[in-house]
Amino acid sequence: MALAVAALSALANSAEISSTDLRHGAAFDNIKATWNQALKFGKRETNLKAGYDYSANRDFLKEVSLSGDMMDGDDMRVSYDVSHDFAASNTNVKLTANAKGTKLGAEYDRAEGLKEVSLDRDVDIGDQSLNVQPSWLVAAHTARIKLMSKLGGGKDQLSAQFDYDTSDKAASYEIGYGHDFGEGRDVSATVKPNKHELEVDYVDNKFESGATWTASASMPYDGDSKMLDATKLTLKRSWKW
Repeated sequence: MALAVAALSALANSAEISSTDLRHGAAFDNIKATWNQALKFGKRETNLKAGYDYSANRDFLKEVSLSGDMMDGDDMRVSYDVSHDFAASNTNVKLTANAKGTKLGAEYDRAEGLKEVSLDRDVDIGDQSLNVQPSWLVAAHTARIKLMSKLGGGKDQLSAQFDYDTSDKAASYEIGYGHDFGEGRDVSATVKPNKHELEVDYVDNKFESGATWTASASMPYDGDSKMLDATKLTLKRSWKW
């Protein structure tokens, strides 16, 4: 039986323009855009998304994906996200199953096979909620765990990521902090000790109506006296329609 396909409604589309390092002459660096369309296959709803990335594939779309729920019941929801990257000529499939607050995920692509399996769950510790995301990166032979907790009534957020490469027994980690100033403004900082790097992002949704501005700084801290000279500053403007 042929499936009837009907467009339901256009979802929010978005675009963003980013700059090169502002400290060495600001110039256009990249432009990205996404288009979304809600569709219906028989009784099933899905979201069609097309993405353009000037740097990755300037003459055509970079990626097209379909996402939705295969099953959505009271006890379990199973979701899918199937995408094809035209620039890399690769197809990627993500499946997630959510039951009783626990999310189990698996990612597969044609180039690497099974890439990752993961778990996602919120754990209550006293009066604090901690989001825990352990995963196994199959191709990289790496065990990863992500932790995130909100503090101060949700205004502050602490995060950490720990990776352990079972092949060469190497470990790496990142520590992050974010603060919400309210009124559409927030700042976040991420420390990467293994790379001797600090990244800071300031996001402002009120500077310009209908647009989001993001200022990012990447600073090395390897003890070199020329640290400020090596700092990179970039600017990004994104908007929806």
